Amino acid sequence: MMLLFTNLLEARNCWKIRDKDTKALCESKFEHKKSCWLIKNSDTKAYCEATVYGQRSCWKIKNHDAKEMCIAETAN
Repeated sequence: MMLLFTNLLEARNCWKIRDKDTKALCESKFEHKKSCWLIKNSDTKAYCEATVYGQRSCWKIKNHDAKEMCIAETAN
């Protein structure tokens, strides 16, 4: 129970993030906001769309490691 409470507190820290792309990703993943469209970096945007919206957009990611991470996170 304490672990769940800790995760909820951490998820509310998105407002502290200064980088706009990272902040939009954080809000989308942890605050359930639809902020992926705000992301300018194409790799980060594709990752957000795949992990948050369930879209098949991992193939759009140019960075090899980020693409593999996306595929691992979205694999069923």
